[in-house]
Amino acid sequence: MNYSDNYYTRTKSYKVDSSKLNESIQCDVCIVGAGLTGISTAYYLSELDPALKIVVLEKNKIGWGASGRNGGQLLHGYSSDTFNGQKNISQDEEKILWNFSVDAVKEVKRNIKKHHIDCDLIEGFLLTAASDRQEKSLLKHQRELEQKYNYKNSEFLNKNNLNKYFRSPFYQSAVYDSECSQIHPLNYCLGLTKEALKNKNLSIYEDVEVSSYKSDKNVKVITSNNIIITANNLILSCNAYIENLSKILRPKIMPVKTYVTALEALPDETLKKFFEKPIAVSDMFFVLNYFRLNSHNNLIFGGGVSYSNVDPIDIEKSLKNIIKKVMPGLEKYNSISTWSGHVAITQNRLPHIGRIDSNIIFAQGYSGHGVALTTLVGKTLAQTIYGESSNFDLFSKITHSKFPGGGILDTPLLVLAMSYYKLRDKLGLY
Repeated sequence: MNYSDNYYTRTKSYKVDSSKLNESIQCDVCIVGAGLTGISTAYYLSELDPALKIVVLEKNKIGWGASGRNGGQLLHGYSSDTFNGQKNISQDEEKILWNFSVDAVKEVKRNIKKHHIDCDLIEGFLLTAASDRQEKSLLKHQRELEQKYNYKNSEFLNKNNLNKYFRSPFYQSAVYDSECSQIHPLNYCLGLTKEALKNKNLSIYEDVEVSSYKSDKNVKVITSNNIIITANNLILSCNAYIENLSKILRPKIMPVKTYVTALEALPDETLKKFFEKPIAVSDMFFVLNYFRLNSHNNLIFGGGVSYSNVDPIDIEKSLKNIIKKVMPGLEKYNSISTWSGHVAITQNRLPHIGRIDSNIIFAQGYSGHGVALTTLVGKTLAQTIYGESSNFDLFSKITHSKFPGGGILDTPLLVLAMSYYKLRDKLGLY
């Protein structure tokens, strides 16, 4: 299946030539899914041992899913700001997991600079508050970053100081973070792919659907065309698109549809009303708004979710109604493109990473924080295959519950629950 029509596919800088899978093959490691997790794993495996024969299988195109459609916000932390209920995780381990997320941001930036990946990296992020209640939560969050995690790259901004970065009648305060950033995610994914493919023992096959797998001493991966890939190790990095491939993994995630629009390049004099310079912004609503101004004067704005796969009648109009509240007047400009895509959330909003058996490992459920986490998770998966697995073992300790219905009845039940949270947002209870 070809890429969806969105801002990123229209502005991609890289063309990657994948291989054609015509016959059954053998390899050391087979990776299913060529999003950021799968590509990062292949890249780091190639660094650890260039002699390994690595095969990546992708049903559609490299970066076709959330990796090439997201809001492009490179953020530390997790979608859940608490590890409450995780009895297996000590306070020291919680700090290790937090630092992992900070290192994940740094690792992406390190790769970009090391390989000169053309993906419009811009540092600087604002987490904004739209009410006194949110501001109270924001202050608590910022104090926790400093006191609990010893994180020194964030600063609370009152309205006057916020105006030095971003001006909006909708937000009253913010926390500015100098480490968090923004990127063109598809270009990052494709740029890293080109680096990985410098290893001649790595092959990436697009348009290959995996229908099943069997595990014994080796793993046999069977495609829909009945081609068999025999591997010593299998890595499942399908995330929201795992579907029926694993009855173990699918009930632990919920694929959620998200929406983004990209406005045409905006005039400098118009942007000056709101932005002092390009920056990424997100707010604190449960159904959050997230947007960024890039170096080409495009506003890339995400907001709204669908837990039922039923889209708004007019997605672009729905997003522009939010833009009108946040940056009045910008809603009048044309959208280059408006698109949707699926992210995988877990019940506790923490990543689901672990092992199915001795030669099958997986990662999924980044819950909207995958732009940064996927790269370092990929490095962790590669190290695990290579026998170094401290971070992998720690993530594996996080407990994950199944969604009610186990992938069959979960959608209507979740829609009902999310209606409650949307109502709270509208009533200003967050």
